[in-house]
Amino acid sequence: MTVLTRVDPKLAAWMIVVGASGCAVSGPAWVASGTHGMVATDSTDASRAGLEILRAGGNAIDAATAVSFALGVTRPYSTGCGGGGFTIIRFADGRNVALDYRETAPRRSGPDMYIRAVKRNPDRRNPSRNGHLAVGVPGLVAGRCLALERYGKMSLERVLRPAVSLARGGFAIDQHYRDSSDQALAQLRADPSLRSSCAYVHRVHLNDGRLHSVGHVLRQPALARFLEQLAREGPDFFYRGAFGEALERTMIEHRGVLRADDLATYRVRERMPLVSSYRDYTVIAMPPPSSGGVALVQMLNTLARFDLEHSRREDPARTQHLIVEAMKHAYADRARWLADTDFVPVPTDLLTSRQYAAQLAARIEPDRVLNASAYGTSDVKSGAAALPDDAGTSHFCVVDRWGNVVVSTETINTSFGALVAVDEWGVILNNEMDDFTALPGERNAFGLIQSDRNAVEPGKRPLSSMSPTIILKDGEPYLMLGASGGPRIISSVLAVVLNVLDFALPIERAITTPRVHHQWTPDEVYFDRTALPDVVAGLESRGHVMSNDARGGVVQAILRTTTGWVGVSDPHKAGRPAGY
Repeated sequence: MTVLTRVDPKLAAWMIVVGASGCAVSGPAWVASGTHGMVATDSTDASRAGLEILRAGGNAIDAATAVSFALGVTRPYSTGCGGGGFTIIRFADGRNVALDYRETAPRRSGPDMYIRAVKRNPDRRNPSRNGHLAVGVPGLVAGRCLALERYGKMSLERVLRPAVSLARGGFAIDQHYRDSSDQALAQLRADPSLRSSCAYVHRVHLNDGRLHSVGHVLRQPALARFLEQLAREGPDFFYRGAFGEALERTMIEHRGVLRADDLATYRVRERMPLVSSYRDYTVIAMPPPSSGGVALVQMLNTLARFDLEHSRREDPARTQHLIVEAMKHAYADRARWLADTDFVPVPTDLLTSRQYAAQLAARIEPDRVLNASAYGTSDVKSGAAALPDDAGTSHFCVVDRWGNVVVSTETINTSFGALVAVDEWGVILNNEMDDFTALPGERNAFGLIQSDRNAVEPGKRPLSSMSPTIILKDGEPYLMLGASGGPRIISSVLAVVLNVLDFALPIERAITTPRVHHQWTPDEVYFDRTALPDVVAGLESRGHVMSNDARGGVVQAILRTTTGWVGVSDPHKAGRPAGY
């Protein structure tokens, strides 16, 4: 059984005894092991869907497609066909590919669209977050179908069967589903004007205000018909057929700007992943318009200048201070520089260079914080901003028997996206337009201030924090991970990488050890769960402002061991991995 070793109590939470295989001798339900393949998602049903495809002879791309569509059924507040995402594939032969199927701004959008919307209706809350004006052009269906066609072995009809079964036959909702529904219901109650335009979500998922109890079997017949039609017709049904026509009718009725021609012209971008190194490992990360890869590489390059394990043994608070200071530099640069590289130049090479990281590391003071202007631009007002709980994003990892690896992060942004749907097909739509700099000078839903480089432009992809990541050891996939949780995605991935690579924690402890977050502004340190009192005191003595708001990301990961794979689904979201 798993036991804590006899060590300094300050460090006890970091350490665990494991069996010879590298896996815990006995572990919780959110940890699984396997020798042939592994699927780690935040939904038990979605993990089973992926495992079904692996067992049937499918490869990691086939299984990832099945997982993605199943998540759209069982985690409809996090992801789905009305959203988008990023995927990195590492093939068994050593090739890497990054697929960008992030949502784009509609043709009829513009940088002042939300300013005009607020002027038209000053009482309307957050037009970039709720309602039809908040919806970007969905890319998930295109991204998943493209990956399947190019790199999969199975038909679209076959990999969609688990999702169709879950939509038509139903699935038992869990506590996380109910909690997310409660958040969405609170939004509708706060703004009753949304009730008619958000009728589908209110009726089907919020049960007309009487939330479904845990264990209730939720059936979605409209979504089942959608998935069956998609299986028959392929992505043209979504982008050039009946779905696009229905979406346009919905948008016209509710004064949205998205149209069928936006769908018809949508294209997936195949990009070169960022490839860097950290100590003796290779890091493969997502390039812009994800900010996650650039920020992660920058933070790792900065922290590589320090002996973190020695620092942690001597003074755990000092180690957390170094990590927080590296975060503040990276998030400041995120706010200033990062955007869609198809529209503006982004100094990716500079931001991810070791020379720049050395400069940042030299500016970190061991016992005090710097002025806000020392981390980036100084014209941004600080101040408290509530960070929402994770809901509108989902990450998963898949490994197959041949050694192909897929890491995917997909999203509709916040809980139930824009709270609107194409009712006749049961597809909930994203609110990714809020990830642009929608209203200059104002924070988005995650408390982030962003530059005008990220302003709304037709066809542009909004900046994202999604961070699907693959770590290689001796040239082979070793740690695959990613997270959900808005800007806390980046810090959560960083924490788990450090816990595994620097602090040699077993993967289950790497996931559950308290994770720190700081996004430069607001100037507050967050932990996702209760941190050790000595660590908090040490941070405060160095000038950090601590928040009592315990919020964090949700990480899914797969780790290679001497005998196979260990998959972990963060217990924050009640998912379960599945392997064989």
